[in-house]
Amino acid sequence: MPACQRLLGSPSEAKIAVMIRSGLAIAVVAGACGTVTSEPRDGAVMYKATMDQTPAMPFGGSPYCSYTIVLKQLDVELGILPSSKQVTTGRVQNLNVEAVVPPCDYPAADPTIATYTLASATPSASGTTLTFQGATTNSPAVSLGVELTSAGSVYQARLGFQRTYEPPPLNWSVLVTVTLSPQ
Repeated sequence: MPACQRLLGSPSEAKIAVMIRSGLAIAVVAGACGTVTSEPRDGAVMYKATMDQTPAMPFGGSPYCSYTIVLKQLDVELGILPSSKQVTTGRVQNLNVEAVVPPCDYPAADPTIATYTLASATPSASGTTLTFQGATTNSPAVSLGVELTSAGSVYQARLGFQRTYEPPPLNWSVLVTVTLSPQ
């Protein structure tokens, strides 16, 4: 019998005990009952890709200042079923870094971490089209779509980031392709 079950009784009693405990006690119980992992639990294989940074993409301009956007620390994780190649889980995270192109009296936005989770996976003629939902805390608001293709034992993912809350010329787009390898 696991230690957490000895402490808290049956799984239903454990749930009740966890619900009435403080956040600290929940963390202790969760740690005692196993590890938290981003690995898919449905038999999917986790594929990962990272990129230090994307090329700087210009945006802005008359009548505003000119700026650039660079996505740094890009991290892509997809859970893919080996037999059907169906994507079952997905997460993308990056650091948005905007910069001013001089001369300009208005500063760029502060760097922010953006996180996205898989919203849908639809088969396409060339592979799979993925849509991601940005976290409500993401600033600026950005849509993310991915075209995923199989390339032997790895996958190629073409990610399209699009700033959505500003009209031209203050919106921006970043397109980047990464290779995802099994972990």
